[in-house]
Amino acid sequence: MSGFFGVLRTDGAAVEQRFLDRVGERLRFRGPDGGYSWTSNSFGSCFAYLETGTRHQLRVQPVRLGERFTLLGEVRLDARRELIRELQEKQQSASEETSDPELLLLAWSEWGEAALAKFLGDFSFGLWDASLQSLVCARDFAGARPFYYAWRDGVCCFSNTLNVLRLAPGVSNALDAFYVRDFLLNGWCGDPARTVWRDLRRLPAGHKLILSGGQIQVQRFRSLPIEEALRLKDDGEYLENYRELLTQAVGERLPEGKVSFYLSGGLDSGSVCATAARIAKNDRVSPALKAFTISWRPLFEDPDPEFAQLTAERLGLAHEILEEKSIRPDEGEAATWPEPTAELFLDRERRFYETISQHARIVLSGDGGDDVLSGQSWPYFRYLYARGHWSDLLRSFGGYLGRHGRLPPLRGGFRNKVRRLIGKQQVSEPLPAWLNDGFAKCSRETSGARFEKSLPLEEHPLHPAAYRALHAGYWASVHESEDAGCTGVNLESRAPLLDLRILRFLLRLPPVPWCVNKELSRRAMKGGLPDRVLARAKAPLLEDPLEVCWKRHGWRPSPEKDPPKMVHEFVKWESWLATFEKPKGYFTYEYLYPLSFSHWLKAIENEGGIQ
Repeated sequence: MSGFFGVLRTDGAAVEQRFLDRVGERLRFRGPDGGYSWTSNSFGSCFAYLETGTRHQLRVQPVRLGERFTLLGEVRLDARRELIRELQEKQQSASEETSDPELLLLAWSEWGEAALAKFLGDFSFGLWDASLQSLVCARDFAGARPFYYAWRDGVCCFSNTLNVLRLAPGVSNALDAFYVRDFLLNGWCGDPARTVWRDLRRLPAGHKLILSGGQIQVQRFRSLPIEEALRLKDDGEYLENYRELLTQAVGERLPEGKVSFYLSGGLDSGSVCATAARIAKNDRVSPALKAFTISWRPLFEDPDPEFAQLTAERLGLAHEILEEKSIRPDEGEAATWPEPTAELFLDRERRFYETISQHARIVLSGDGGDDVLSGQSWPYFRYLYARGHWSDLLRSFGGYLGRHGRLPPLRGGFRNKVRRLIGKQQVSEPLPAWLNDGFAKCSRETSGARFEKSLPLEEHPLHPAAYRALHAGYWASVHESEDAGCTGVNLESRAPLLDLRILRFLLRLPPVPWCVNKELSRRAMKGGLPDRVLARAKAPLLEDPLEVCWKRHGWRPSPEKDPPKMVHEFVKWESWLATFEKPKGYFTYEYLYPLSFSHWLKAIENEGGIQ
């Protein structure tokens, strides 16, 4: 995706062109197809354009509507026809040729912040209203577009690239202690609003930021509605509705020309590929569709390439299996990311991203297919029982028994409830002895200061676990990790199964039978995917790659005896080394988090980022 950076000075001072030139130089890697900087009094911007073949892109930003509205960001809108029709009814000059950013601005001029509820698609943007003297920024529900910001001394900067934002005025090199604590203990940070840098924040998915009167507020603007369960006439209606929504979601994400696909050999990515192939055939166009499968062979036996090949042959797709003769963790590569990461195969991933991007800059994935379609049956049982829907209960659960010869798994969390009844409460793990004492005490005192400004979520009556998971920000973190701001590769990932229209439909589905073992996908894709793929059970990787390297191939990381000085503020290094070296032959990820953090810090120090 293209890169953007915006700066607003609320103190009335002008934005210096020299500063924008520095930012533009740092942002250039994201937009090899054009760059543009712009300033008007107290607002300035940089834009780096990446051509992706998306029809309604703009080569130059910001986009302005009169003297009042100025928009800067990455915007790809779905359901354009419906939005255009609504705008035309309001006498707005919207048409099929209107770009997505311009369409967004027209909607904003008509409905203001209420327009956010009308936007479907992938976006992150900042919009300045000169009349109201307010800046509103927003990020889509799935977090497909990153968004970071800094607010220091009356200056607000925002961007989709974290490392570029470090150039913002007044931003220090101080680390966020809570983020570091979470990473050292868990390998990631559980607060979706924090970054590793104390002065830089991320806008959580589905949230908006409002800067007005010198104050910033962050609020959730989008959550999935809780609606009554669908009760359609027959199974065919459920399947037809799903296929129609999937066709819409995939079609709106296909660029003109070449496009790549992640194909794992499972149902989710296979469904996306099958739908895209059918669209291309029906439209009588021949876009270059190519599927890529990432293989862990020869590290261990990986069945994905075989199943993926079956799907590609069935659909007539060009197909490439990405695998290497030797696979070993690369500790130092994690140091090049804008934040610490526990992932130790980044160099391999980057090579694969580069290969995929040589075919096309857009890749469609099957992300999001598991959240609802691997659902629970117990909440649905309670839902029907509480309402006295005995015939529905008998038809759903009895029908599943008759079709599959077994009852659907309830997944009601009974084991945890029994533990609570007999007094076996889960006990918090003590902090490791290698954590610096002062840091441990400080982080323990601030551990409750997590991001909690959003309205609490209601309990979904049919899909409670899936509903919570979809709002937790997991997919936003996945999208960020695949973004060019992390990988350095201009490859834009799009996830049709995270389309809001599909998610709303799935959350209304009766969990039995449709959400047990992906019943909906298996039946909807019958005739479109190979029978072996349709019958394949959902399963994780057969083995953990890092554990295989550790146990069978003798790989061991090489910790430094003298790490970067800042490490000692968080970790008692000698104590950690003793813990790390003690359990011979025993593998656990937790041992590696301080090491990954140390590598990252060393890279930052070498580039002069921390004094």
